[in-house]
Amino acid sequence: MNYETLDRLVDSYRDELIENIRKWIAIPSIKGEPAGENAPFGADVRRMLDTALEDGRRFGFEVRDIDGYAGDISYGSGEQTMGMLAHLDVVPLGDGWKHDPLGGEIEGGKLYGRGTTDDKGPALCALYAMRAVKEAGIPLKHGVRLILGCDEETGMSDMRYYASKEKMPDYGFSPDAEFPVINIEKGGINLRLAKVTGGEAGAELPVYSLYAGERPNVVPAEATAVVGLEHMTLDALNERLAAIASAHEHFKLRAVPEGEGRAKIIATGVNGHAAMPWRGVNAAGMLLVALGELKAGGGSREAIAMLADAVGMDYSGKALGIACSDELSGELTCNLGILRYDQNELSALLDIRYPLCADEALILGQVAKRVSPAGMSVCCAGSHTPLHVPAESRIVQGLLKVYHEVTGLDAYTIAIGGGTYSRMMPNTVAFGVCFPGDMDVCHIADEYIDLEKLMLGVKIFAHAIAELAGEGAE
Repeated sequence: MNYETLDRLVDSYRDELIENIRKWIAIPSIKGEPAGENAPFGADVRRMLDTALEDGRRFGFEVRDIDGYAGDISYGSGEQTMGMLAHLDVVPLGDGWKHDPLGGEIEGGKLYGRGTTDDKGPALCALYAMRAVKEAGIPLKHGVRLILGCDEETGMSDMRYYASKEKMPDYGFSPDAEFPVINIEKGGINLRLAKVTGGEAGAELPVYSLYAGERPNVVPAEATAVVGLEHMTLDALNERLAAIASAHEHFKLRAVPEGEGRAKIIATGVNGHAAMPWRGVNAAGMLLVALGELKAGGGSREAIAMLADAVGMDYSGKALGIACSDELSGELTCNLGILRYDQNELSALLDIRYPLCADEALILGQVAKRVSPAGMSVCCAGSHTPLHVPAESRIVQGLLKVYHEVTGLDAYTIAIGGGTYSRMMPNTVAFGVCFPGDMDVCHIADEYIDLEKLMLGVKIFAHAIAELAGEGAE
């Protein structure tokens, strides 16, 4: 196959590709309320889908809009279809950015913005790889389809809708994770822990509200509690918070006035992805630990103390009694993503990623057993089973071959805690675009993509299309 021509074409796209990424990330495609016909996820997500489909049309591909839930861009045909599944929606921008999250600023060979890595940059890599294969004239045995979803970050309802309307491709990959090849994705379960508490009357340090997090799959970087100062001055509260912070690594706590006789305690952490919670610092857990040590709360005190002990800053699930691991898929992780209290109900939403060896029902039962002494209920707010595509499969072996040939690097399979579109289609794995040793910047402030590795990713995807869907494909 004419790989030299393929690579030369990819190199020629560089400036245009960079400008396209900047155009795409300028659209804040965060899920919103439905905005009329064919805009089930809001006006901004609709605008992003229109922009992406127009780019596909501009390159001479066939495009379809699947009622605003997703779109696809197709090239060629055959007995089988190779699919590439990427998404256009992004998580909320969040705090702590040094670069404009919608600005596409370039510094030190890196392009910054929300969605650069997750997943607009990789989606464009796949689109430009299709373009290179087409313009290089590489003959294909199978059709190629790039599916662009609009609800990956909040439940993947887009792909379920797509599959109800269209036949899914026969095999493929999702460019939404890491190289070399991810053939195992842990299972996931969201658990909502809750307790109806009543008021805060009579408490030494009453708690009137708690607030942290917007999405369970993000490590919250800030958490707040409004407390009463009936029995304590603001200065005294800050002294106690300083003492608590000094006793715990990475704790940042302070209190500020919040109206007459009240203060707001602010815990400051670091955003991260729930699949790798150790890379962030959970402000919600930090706040619970602080409130537990302050013995804060009236009707909420017992439940706050339970959450501080059973979850707190522990991301392993050990304190909940659910820690486990296996050789193929690694360890269970637990992220406290959302925390709420309004004097009537205290609730926490956990994002748990579990290995192949775990059992979802046992996890639910153990968590209920652990928190029930504090009167807390537990319910499942969503789940998905693990994904495992054997390393010996044609798709895995083909992608490993391409990765090694293009990069010269060792090729091997890995397991992750993140969930990608791979689980939405048969014979599908996650493939790129982060390289071994790269920092995972998904869902955090100053998300970026390295421009040299971006171009390398396009070449890898183009070679993958030729290898798997070309005339020599099985």
